[in-house]
Amino acid sequence: MISLSDRVLLMATGEIECPGTEGPASLRWNWLADMYSHPVWGLVTIPGFSVSVGCEIAMLCRDMPTGTVNSLATRWDAVHRLGAIGASRAQSAALYAWSAVADTTVDAHDYLSGHQFSGAEAVAAAFWAHLAAKPGSVAEACVAAAIEAWDLRLHRPSTRGAVA
Repeated sequence: MISLSDRVLLMATGEIECPGTEGPASLRWNWLADMYSHPVWGLVTIPGFSVSVGCEIAMLCRDMPTGTVNSLATRWDAVHRLGAIGASRAQSAALYAWSAVADTTVDAHDYLSGHQFSGAEAVAAAFWAHLAAKPGSVAEACVAAAIEAWDLRLHRPSTRGAVA
């Protein structure tokens, strides 16, 4: 059996499927929003990561499919600056969470420019944050819940947009 940390590494390198990297953009952005704000598996559960910033990023992710490009780009620029400040002050696990912010910012600008985005780097960084911040069994439960939430949304249309 492959360890959770090895699975996350394989996700980050594209060797195995990473959640949130396929499907309709609205589905992906809504799941990424939960990656920040979900009360069980969101980055808001990582010590040293800002709950208010996590919730703000979640709201911004949810606005991605329907918002105006210029307004969204300006808001993501502000998030990028917050991420740089947060990363410069972060310790240990929170550094991974702030790295996810930086990666999501890049994905957002790619999306707003009409380019493809994968989200894999942000997801891997978020999963690493859980691995670094929590005991193994707790981190595994958080990552498994995130993956399950993605699978439910992708494969069961009735759960799309639902917080799992």
